[in-house]
Amino acid sequence: MKNLTKKGWMLFLGISLFLPVVAFAVLQWYNNKVTSLPYYGENYQVASKPPFHTVQRFEFLNQDSALTDSRFTDGKIWVAHFFYTSCPVICPRMMNGMSEISKAYAGNESVRLVSLTVDPYHDTPSLLKDYALAKNIRNQQWQLLTGAKPDLYRYARKALFITATDGDGGPGDFIHSDKLVLVDRANHIRGYYDGTEKSEVQLLINDIKRLLDE
Repeated sequence: MKNLTKKGWMLFLGISLFLPVVAFAVLQWYNNKVTSLPYYGENYQVASKPPFHTVQRFEFLNQDSALTDSRFTDGKIWVAHFFYTSCPVICPRMMNGMSEISKAYAGNESVRLVSLTVDPYHDTPSLLKDYALAKNIRNQQWQLLTGAKPDLYRYARKALFITATDGDGGPGDFIHSDKLVLVDRANHIRGYYDGTEKSEVQLLINDIKRLLDE
């Protein structure tokens, strides 16, 4: 009788431990395969219904000193973020994440990457070129952009909503965000991810695949 009771408790304990794992797996499968990615607006808020925020068009200089505009991302799924080349810790980790995305979709004409500097006074096109060469960045898929500071900061705050802080892009204004922004073919924001976390970068890679399959 004691053995039967013991076996019963062990079975109950096993089921109790197993069911949450199954439930979590089913939930993950449902989120990844069935539900669509949300649409985001200002302050990282999920929009419940259209019209959804449309990311404004851009025009900046790239690492080759060539004018690059939204035609680079038109009809593409793209990832954007802000960085600066002299950043000691966060930006290198974000760039590693962007490199992982680039590797995952190497040669895929439907995916683009855009890195915009928050320090345009220092990050000139020639310096961005050296940085791109050091990071083995392929400019067919991935552009490093610079321009007038007020324009760059306005784009960060009003187009991509990566920070809720106010500013004018003046000498004392500075943006430092760890967010990678996922934008779909219609220029709607579909996700924000911590670019310093490998798990978040992998989630972003998976979510790009979901958008490609839409």
